[in-house]
Amino acid sequence: MVELSGRKYGAEIYDDRIRLVGVSTSAGRKTVDMLMDISTDGIATQSLDAGGSLYMAVSENSAIIKRVKISPDRSLDPDKLAQFELVASLLDDQIRYYLESFEINSGRERLAVAYKRSEIDSKLDFFRDHFIKPSGFQLRSWAMAAGYTHYCRPGGGRLICLIDITDSLASYCFVENGRPIHLGAVISNAGINDSDPGRSKAFLLDIIATIQYQMLTYDKLSQSVPLSVIIITGKRCNQELAVGIEKGLGIKTVLPEMRKELFAPEVFPESHKYLVGLGLTAE
Repeated sequence: MVELSGRKYGAEIYDDRIRLVGVSTSAGRKTVDMLMDISTDGIATQSLDAGGSLYMAVSENSAIIKRVKISPDRSLDPDKLAQFELVASLLDDQIRYYLESFEINSGRERLAVAYKRSEIDSKLDFFRDHFIKPSGFQLRSWAMAAGYTHYCRPGGGRLICLIDITDSLASYCFVENGRPIHLGAVISNAGINDSDPGRSKAFLLDIIATIQYQMLTYDKLSQSVPLSVIIITGKRCNQELAVGIEKGLGIKTVLPEMRKELFAPEVFPESHKYLVGLGLTAE
């Protein structure tokens, strides 16, 4: 299907701020023409087209994620099977959650996800009251992978790792042959703070330790081909942070190479920081 016209937004709330991506479609061509990082109080003052559709990113820390091996029996619905196994492990009633699942590892596994309905509904209401009600939502790390696939030039070899880093949140996604195989978030009490180098260093060390741990303990990664490159994105990504991660892990770490032709000239310089929001507009 060729979409002749339209407007799509990708958004996420973190701390007391909103990161917003805007994409316009004209004559079948998509152009990213808005990249914005504003306070939650400031969104009402923006002149935004409320006629488009908006999709929202959700942190892995706000979801319950379960990896489910899928039976080769083709008579079974893999999505329903994955959700059934996830629901069986929940402590609360199923009605308290939104559910979905993703295919990973060439269909041999699915990633089942339960989102707390109360938390999601609160964010949906915020956007509805201040902008437009979201049409859907997705994990940050999954959206980041979609942003990389659709808006970046491929880099590295068969296995890469994407990391999105904000002030106090870092999501990661390992991608093999262009498909996500493992994802999650860094658990840390630290964060990047320009006035507190010690806190920033602690967050960097937590990121490094998390990626090391995942590579050692998740069998798909430990038995796979070597990790060829780490690509960092997000509000806090810069060359200095890339150097720190590369020194800590001994793996080449770079910023993403964006496809310049997909962006309006005025927003392109900051585009490498917005893979999550971009990914929400990709599908």
